[in-house]
Amino acid sequence: MYNFFIVRITNRVDGTFGNSVKAYEAEPDALKEFFRQAGQAVDTTHLTDSVTMLTKEGFELKHEVFLHDAPAPEPEEVEDTTE
Repeated sequence: MYNFFIVRITNRVDGTFGNSVKAYEAEPDALKEFFRQAGQAVDTTHLTDSVTMLTKEGFELKHEVFLHDAPAPEPEEVEDTTE
């Protein structure tokens, strides 16, 4: 039986989202995955990236959220109108 769940939710720059859920029987295995996912979330290009560890009853044991600045917009090309 699965006792722990690692949930990751992202909000991407293009307006879409992503999510994943992984299930574990043992707490040490779930903790390893929690910290692995949190480590990846630290420096993603997503606007927000959160990782949560839940029990099978849905209680939150750990939670981390990482907020990232939106990338600077690409500079627009300006037409040269001088002749």
